[in-house]
Amino acid sequence: PVAFDADDQALLNQVVGYYHETLKQSPEALAYLQARGLDSAEAIEHFKLGYADRTLGLRLQKKNRLKGADIRTRLQKIGIYRESGHEHFNGSLIVPVQDEHGNTVEVYGRKVRDDLRKGTPLHLYLPEACRAGTRGVFNLVALQASKEIILCEALIDALTFWCAGYRNVTSSYGIEGFNEDHLAAFKRYGTERVLIAFDRDEAGERGTA
Repeated sequence: PVAFDADDQALLNQVVGYYHETLKQSPEALAYLQARGLDSAEAIEHFKLGYADRTLGLRLQKKNRLKGADIRTRLQKIGIYRESGHEHFNGSLIVPVQDEHGNTVEVYGRKVRDDLRKGTPLHLYLPEACRAGTRGVFNLVALQASKEIILCEALIDALTFWCAGYRNVTSSYGIEGFNEDHLAAFKRYGTERVLIAFDRDEAGERGTA
């Protein structure tokens, strides 16, 4: 699924591509999307949604072989593997954030099962030290196409808007996740109006302010 001579960016893109193909063959992941109202073939293709189900490691050479150990070290460097040898996003729906060139600059993972061991985080991003670049802006094409943008609190929320026909949508990374990348993109593409659609709770109100 990955090329041994690829640079870090190409390697991350290839892993995201592998997860994308995995999702389309996974009844568990497709059932999760359906339960969330996101079972849109168009959305799956447009956003390259994926699923991490541990099969990536099975497709690599064994870790006791030189090439197998080397590629796992490289995958650890870009945040796909942990030091423990486990896949970082295992069991997660994958939502890649891509730049204007189609390169993945951030990866969001949402566990598809809720019967997990207590304390297991449901939401994951690439480790801070492993990002290919900045966190980037989700659905950047929306900013290029529209002067009015809906800003959601979470990526799943933004996907929900998109599947409901509101294509002029992007997302911060949680209530405190609106960052310099978002502001720079709004300025760059001449955004004139932002409709903040955070959760209607205390945290959402605080984030909106």
